[in-house]
Amino acid sequence: MLGGVSNQDVFARTRTFKTNLTKADVGKAVAMVGNNEVGLGTDGATFAGKLVRVEKDGVGTVECFGNVKVPYSGAMVLGKTVVVDGAGKVKDAGTAVNGRGFASVVDTSATTVEIEL
Repeated sequence: MLGGVSNQDVFARTRTFKTNLTKADVGKAVAMVGNNEVGLGTDGATFAGKLVRVEKDGVGTVECFGNVKVPYSGAMVLGKTVVVDGAGKVKDAGTAVNGRGFASVVDTSATTVEIEL
């Protein structure tokens, strides 16, 4: 993908962001880490979506809307909002006000959760 990254006037399931992540990070939960930039974030940061693609030029595609399936850590409860854990997974937001989406399907054997965004 060449050129700048901009999401003005865009509403789609995925969006593009700058990133320092690699192809090894595809499938992980990400957070905003800078202006129009995603990364793994810090523990408790707002969940932005699931990284689905990384280009050579430092642009990543993130699923930000709809039903997103990502790995989770800790105890996950249906209907709860989530935040990132800083290691590529989501976790129950608890009492944090920056939780996003809600858990609609929890697969304890695969430790994945589907989040409705």
